[in-house]
Amino acid sequence: MLQAPPVHRYDPRMDYDVIVVGGRPAGASLAARLGARGLRVLIVDRATFPSPPSVPSSPILTPATMALLDDLGVDEAAYHDPHGRMPLFRFAMAEAFETLMRVPEIAGRDYLLGVDRHLLDHLLWTNLSRFERVERRHGFAVTDLLRDGDRVVGIRGSARGAAPIELRARAVIGADGRFSLVARRVGAEVVHADNRHCSTTYFAEWTGVLPVHGQSSSAFVCTDARGLDIIFFALPGGRWSINTHARADRVDIAGDPQRYYLEALQQIPSAWRHLAGAQQITSVLGLKQIANGYRRASGPGWALCGDAVHYKDPIDGQGIYDALLGARLLDSALAAWLAGEPWERAMERYSSELWQATHPMFLSTTGRLGRELYQEPPKIVIRTLLRWLMCDPAYQECFLRVLGRDCPPPRLTSPALIAGAFARGAARDLAAVLGRGRR
Repeated sequence: MLQAPPVHRYDPRMDYDVIVVGGRPAGASLAARLGARGLRVLIVDRATFPSPPSVPSSPILTPATMALLDDLGVDEAAYHDPHGRMPLFRFAMAEAFETLMRVPEIAGRDYLLGVDRHLLDHLLWTNLSRFERVERRHGFAVTDLLRDGDRVVGIRGSARGAAPIELRARAVIGADGRFSLVARRVGAEVVHADNRHCSTTYFAEWTGVLPVHGQSSSAFVCTDARGLDIIFFALPGGRWSINTHARADRVDIAGDPQRYYLEALQQIPSAWRHLAGAQQITSVLGLKQIANGYRRASGPGWALCGDAVHYKDPIDGQGIYDALLGARLLDSALAAWLAGEPWERAMERYSSELWQATHPMFLSTTGRLGRELYQEPPKIVIRTLLRWLMCDPAYQECFLRVLGRDCPPPRLTSPALIAGAFARGAARDLAAVLGRGRR
């Protein structure tokens, strides 16, 4: 639960201490943390709540993500639906083998959770009503930033149908997503990127999906090992989010995303079988040529948070966790600045801490894209080495702990772990052959 110490510096010339542009997980959690410090905060969002995010986002919470929500005072009971609870993770590869993994306990939870982003984002927005000095304006579109010399000192924007107004603050934070207006207005350049292996994803929600491995709710990933994954996530109310995730250079929607989406689902029989009798209940949404990178995190009077500063492929379901984590780091830096630390020093620390906290997972994600979408292993490798690896209990636990941010990502590719998995897999196969021979 938030119990932040107050920050006492006050500037009567400004309407607010901090203006946060963007009211979804990054912006709402940052505003909550600043509000707990007693700061005058304005948070605005172009959308009205409840509503889904404008950019497709993985609707999955890991145990570590839920722990960060606990810290904000957002009760899991308010967003938890038993249909979205996923204690199991099933993986099937090239119709050659499949395996079932059990989510290990992390932060007191042993399941992934599929959520309704309408509900979750609305909960984070309404949670801000607890802080009397946090003002919320949704349906408010920011059109430009105010400057005093080279320093950002506020925003210009308007509610729908209203005249534009100007609002001033000691700092403006862009938490407005991958295509951040704040980042564009301040010219925040990309300082690090890895777009060698980009993906394109399309998804829709379905009902009536056949149980996965006898379970009404579990995560399920099918891959053809030739550049296409199909990903199933259980959602509240018995719905499923079903995603196509493909190497971008092989996706040609020819102006018809729905046709492409259904044809892609049918390419992997182990996925398509679960849709016999199922019904697609939403339109197809997608994101093409998904970029992976970091923007410059701050400048005079401004800083970026969430996908506005650090964005990557959704394959690992890390977006909400990174947003909440980045907000916590930025809150600490802003509190130090408002207590007297020079802006440049506080923001340098924020940028450094954000990099240290997220870059190992960034490398893991971009590495997985290269291996899983852009490499095409021979069938003999799939049936031996890759099967031994993915079916190995030690490797499975490490894989799920990495996704849960409970294990350093480099451990997943450590020679000792991989060699051990190969040795154990070969031994299992040999024992099976010998056992059949005795019979």
